[in-house]
Amino acid sequence: MSIFSRKSILWNEQIKFTETDLSHVGERAKERLNFLGINQDTLRIVKESANLLAPYKNEMIDKFYGRIQSVGGLQAIINKYSTIDRLRKTMEKYLDQFLAAEVDHEYIMTRIRIGQVHSHINLTAENFISAHHLLIQIMSAVLMEKLHHKPARMMESVIAIQKLAAYDQQLIVEVYMENTFKNFLYGVSDMLNEVTEVDTTKRLINSMENQINETHNVSAATDQMSASIQEVANYAVKVAEGTDDAVHSAEKSKKVVDKTTTDIVQVGKVYEEIVTGVKQLGQEIEHTQDIVQVIKGIADQTNLLALNASIEAARAGEHGRGFAVVASEVRKLSEHTKEQIVKIIANMESLQQVSSSVIDEITETSKLVENSVTGAKSASQALINIVEMMQKINGATSQIAAMSEEQTSTIMDISARNATIYDNSVLAQEISQQTAKTIFELSSQMDNYRKTFFGINVRLTSKDIVRVAKTDHLLWKWRVYNLILGVGTIDLNEVTSHETCRLGKWYYGDLPDHVKQNEIFKQLEEPHKQVHQNAKLVVERYQKNDLIGVEKSFGDLEKASVIVIDLLTILENEL
Repeated sequence: MSIFSRKSILWNEQIKFTETDLSHVGERAKERLNFLGINQDTLRIVKESANLLAPYKNEMIDKFYGRIQSVGGLQAIINKYSTIDRLRKTMEKYLDQFLAAEVDHEYIMTRIRIGQVHSHINLTAENFISAHHLLIQIMSAVLMEKLHHKPARMMESVIAIQKLAAYDQQLIVEVYMENTFKNFLYGVSDMLNEVTEVDTTKRLINSMENQINETHNVSAATDQMSASIQEVANYAVKVAEGTDDAVHSAEKSKKVVDKTTTDIVQVGKVYEEIVTGVKQLGQEIEHTQDIVQVIKGIADQTNLLALNASIEAARAGEHGRGFAVVASEVRKLSEHTKEQIVKIIANMESLQQVSSSVIDEITETSKLVENSVTGAKSASQALINIVEMMQKINGATSQIAAMSEEQTSTIMDISARNATIYDNSVLAQEISQQTAKTIFELSSQMDNYRKTFFGINVRLTSKDIVRVAKTDHLLWKWRVYNLILGVGTIDLNEVTSHETCRLGKWYYGDLPDHVKQNEIFKQLEEPHKQVHQNAKLVVERYQKNDLIGVEKSFGDLEKASVIVIDLLTILENEL
């Protein structure tokens, strides 16, 4: 039996919780360090333990990845995103930094990057915690082996390693969870952003309304066209009947014209004979004038002889008185004959003029008769052409009547199809409205799900808030849009000020100077304010059924919205 007995070490003596005295970390890190009781003394013990663990670093890494590779799911993740060699180098750096036990900004950022990578490659917290505990077990086993003869030091070394490893694990898992939640949040937000871009519903519903109106117009037009075609068909039948009558009348007229032509030709011949007779009359008148001139000469001689006889009778005295009387009578008779001859000559000249005039008139009439004959022949040919044309017209009108019947049948078919289009348009409009309502309800459910992430203790950076605010903003505009469609409702009291929405609370909250002095940040205030003002105007005018005012205010809202989204996008990239 040993003279000296070892004093027992109680477990509660090794579990000490004191406030951390580490100063090169932030407040959030101090909270975790305080909870775990990590201080400079803890880090000192880890550094001392490093002397025992460092020689076995490669063996520990081999043991660790040997176990990891035996798990199919973990091996699949390694094959997809990295290699064992790359991971071994990463693990060496991690162990070196862990055993150096310098908990500063770089130490914390390294753990944050690990958590971010795990979230990116979808390595679950369950798998990470199991793997990390495996690493702690390996290090603990080494320490127990090397310090089993020094129980106090062994316990404090194992506890220090476990404390610092717990801190790493808590930080990495917390970052992993935050990033995973944020990824879910951003995923839902991105889907909602896409949904809010589906602004074609309004145009679709309006198009369906226009199509319904057009089908009404087409129906009216087809009815009118059907009536017009029927009227054309009736007129075509009447024209066909009238054309038949016209053909018969034209054929009769041709016969009359042919008979008239024959008579006119005969009249032409008679006029030719008259012209010949009148010309002969003129010649006879000329002969008669010659005879009258002879008689006139005889009368002149007789008058001269009577004058000479009177002179001789006067010379004879009483013995010549009887002869003088005879001579006087002869002279009177001669004078009378001469007067009659002058009249006859005048009458003959008048007759000659009349005869010439008659010849001229008859000649002109003869030309007219010839022209009439030519015209009559042309009229006859024209009537022949008219008859042929009317026969063609008769055939065409018969075809028109038949085609009109076909058109009537076609119009009736069009009318029936248009009625089907109308029914389908009404149904499509109803489906469009129901689809719009379903999309809006789905987006509301997605937004409710998105809002649950804000109830989780996830800290959002300014960049995160800007990204979330973009979705908030688009969703608010989406609600206004669906209010106009009639599938959503908004109470006027819901329209908050630009200072009390999530973006407003952040904008007017306690922000770092580098954010407040950002030019894009400063430009954001006015369009953000306009979005809220125009949203309120839309709701007010909608409640007053002022549709024109609603469209105008919504248009102004959209313009301001585009500016807000553009500025938020730029600001998100700059933060």
